[in-house]
Amino acid sequence: MRNPLLACLPALTCLLALISCGGAETGPDQLNDYLSRLSNVVGSPLPAPADEAIWLDLPDATITIDAPATKMDLIDFLSLSGCELQVNLGRRNTQLGRTASPSQRLLLDLEFLELAPDCIERLRYGGDDDLADTLLQVSQEREAGLPGSIVKAVLAGPEWQQFWERPASLGRYPKDTNSQIAATLTQLHAMASRWLAGDWAASNRDFELRLSELRAGDGGALLMAHSQIQRSFLRATKLIKQSAEAATLCPYGRPTDQSRAFERIVSKYFAGGVQPWLVELRQRQELLLPPIQALEDALDPSLSRPYDQWRRQRDQLLQTQPQLIRDHVQAIQLALADCR
Repeated sequence: MRNPLLACLPALTCLLALISCGGAETGPDQLNDYLSRLSNVVGSPLPAPADEAIWLDLPDATITIDAPATKMDLIDFLSLSGCELQVNLGRRNTQLGRTASPSQRLLLDLEFLELAPDCIERLRYGGDDDLADTLLQVSQEREAGLPGSIVKAVLAGPEWQQFWERPASLGRYPKDTNSQIAATLTQLHAMASRWLAGDWAASNRDFELRLSELRAGDGGALLMAHSQIQRSFLRATKLIKQSAEAATLCPYGRPTDQSRAFERIVSKYFAGGVQPWLVELRQRQELLLPPIQALEDALDPSLSRPYDQWRRQRDQLLQTQPQLIRDHVQAIQLALADCR
């Protein structure tokens, strides 16, 4: 008669079909407990990690941006009397403007781009074509540099750094999260896309508020959890394979005390304990990653090479969980293959 556990093991790969058993332990605790029990039941220590943990600390996102080649001197500035743009240039040239944060400099650039056309038209109407041409050249240079300015303000800003910062511990993650950060990411992408498309209207309050909301994001926790999962399951799967190669759990084709204990641990601590946590993490990844990728894709040409490499490694790490679980389930099936 076929072992009943073998018949249901393939279903373990269907993560969304599993339901948590409601234990009080955290996901990382359940994972460590499973690994420890697995090691005990097969009678072998867990293999050493193949390498150091993959933490993927965030690199600088920005490419060095050259300063605009065209300058406007004091005479040009005074000649803009009657243009709203004069106020923008005045704020930019104050001490506060010169030391402004990248987000505030971006907002000044957007305001400049929005006000410049009317000022250029006014200058041409007044016969000052030379100054109009200078202002047009400055405006074109600001527009060309806008993607880099957005990157500096968002993907290279302190808020984005904090979004990807590793927490001291995972605790109950991701149970205590919500969908607000995904909405924030979507709104930032919408803002950036609109600005890049030539609609330069911007609300200082709304933009800074969206950036501040990034600080409460859980990108770092998501990476930390997946890094731990990758290391743990690579070791656990290797342990099962090595043990099965050394000695079968059912040497005479019939269940043994060891094989039954192995089945109980897999059923209770893997399927009933670890898997529900993996489902939650998968759902969190599927919520956060698309708006993150959309924002990055919109700014792709202005991202630094280290950042581009980092995000590719990050995405690969976040998308390896299903294969890790399939490999683990397959190792379990092979270990019990002789148990009829």
